Amino acid sequence: MGIPVDERERSKLKLYAPEKRHSGFTLTELIVALAVGLVLMAVGLPAFMRAYHSYQLSGAATQVADILRLTRYEAIRLNKQVNCLIQPSPANPALTLLWTDSNANNQLDPTEKMILLGDAGNLVNSIPVDTSGLINNAIGAGTVITTSVGSTISFDARGAVLAPAGVAVLYLASALAPEAGYRAVFLLPAGSIQVWTSDTAGNWQELR
Repeated sequence: MGIPVDERERSKLKLYAPEKRHSGFTLTELIVALAVGLVLMAVGLPAFMRAYHSYQLSGAATQVADILRLTRYEAIRLNKQVNCLIQPSPANPALTLLWTDSNANNQLDPTEKMILLGDAGNLVNSIPVDTSGLINNAIGAGTVITTSVGSTISFDARGAVLAPAGVAVLYLASALAPEAGYRAVFLLPAGSIQVWTSDTAGNWQELR
């Protein structure tokens, strides 16, 4: 049988018992953490947006290169001339449609491959930077034809370019973020494709 403990002893035991603490953050700590997070976001967001807009513009250029390749492969597969048409979108003339006109009816059919370019990266008739060094690095010498909305690029059954007669170049820029620079897609007469990127100062380098 245990030894009884009187009320006075029980009070002493309670007095010296360790207090239980509830874990968590104080309001001050939460406010400080939030302030630090907002500062970091303010510092990093502009750089993130620049990288994001540059990625979008490069993605648009890659799409252009891919639809040209697909049109070329389609010409070889069907063993006949196949055109890639570049037209304003009927739904919004500010957007640009490029599609592989496999059946040569000059209409975009549901089964035909297409891409749609918008403000994040669209074709332009010219760019305000020097392209002489770009052209020299890309093709060396030859006739360069700027290809934009309203043009048609044709491939023969061997995959060679029928039109335009020369090296076709398609320039792209971003209406949303001019600081993203410029992109250039070169289509050589034999059907090979190069994609180049530039900053706003005209410093060009090949993407692929």
